[in-house]
Amino acid sequence: MPRFLRYEDALAWVRGRTRLTAEDLARGLDASPATAATFLRRMEAEGVIGLAGPDGAHPVLGERRRRWSAEPSPVTSDPWAELARLRAEAAAAAHRAEVAEARLAAHAAPGERIAVLRRLLVRELHPDSAAPVDDPGLQAAYAEVFKRVWPRIERVLDGEPDSAAAQAGSGGA
Repeated sequence: MPRFLRYEDALAWVRGRTRLTAEDLARGLDASPATAATFLRRMEAEGVIGLAGPDGAHPVLGERRRRWSAEPSPVTSDPWAELARLRAEAAAAAHRAEVAEARLAAHAAPGERIAVLRRLLVRELHPDSAAPVDDPGLQAAYAEVFKRVWPRIERVLDGEPDSAAAQAGSGGA
């Protein structure tokens, strides 16, 4: 007899894990790939998991906060107290969203700065824009310098050490 899966089963299975792929979820729940993909999309939308990385794995962010749990929340007789509680929950959710957006922006900012720096360096150093148009000899010199220097600049911008600069620094000491 086929077993019907519920979203809550998937949440229980994910609890305690740090990473999750669609294949892991399908295998762990004995579910079809389509069902696992549906559960993944819902978990992503509800903030249980993050966006998939280049390897297809989603980071598990933690348990979602359920507004409607199995046991009903206590109803207060004071509507102003209920309003204050709801405003506090909304403020907390807004704060969590701001923190998440700041974390995302901080993660993306270095790449954007490096891209801007790379464009600036190309604009200033490339022979087509930096060399005088009327002097072919100077254009050839600019082209030769650019061909020699640009790969080293690319390595530095990509975070790799520049071997020539490291050798010059250690040889001069």
